[in-house]
Amino acid sequence: MTVVLTDSPRVPLRIARTPGTRHVISAPPVLIASFHTINYTCGKCGTVLMHADNGQVHNLMIHCTECGSYNSTDR
Repeated sequence: MTVVLTDSPRVPLRIARTPGTRHVISAPPVLIASFHTINYTCGKCGTVLMHADNGQVHNLMIHCTECGSYNSTDR
């Protein structure tokens, strides 16, 4: 099931050159850490990758399956 919370704020993630040694998860489908929160989007193409609260997810690399870029949850 894919859930996109359209009325939640959208925050772009930071693009990273390579995943390094961090754990990498691919999305979409959208990763759900919590509901009715922030839609974190790919920093390159804008695809919603994750729903989470502000500061909830750290040290995670998300591989966007739409454009192939790597996005970091850390700023």
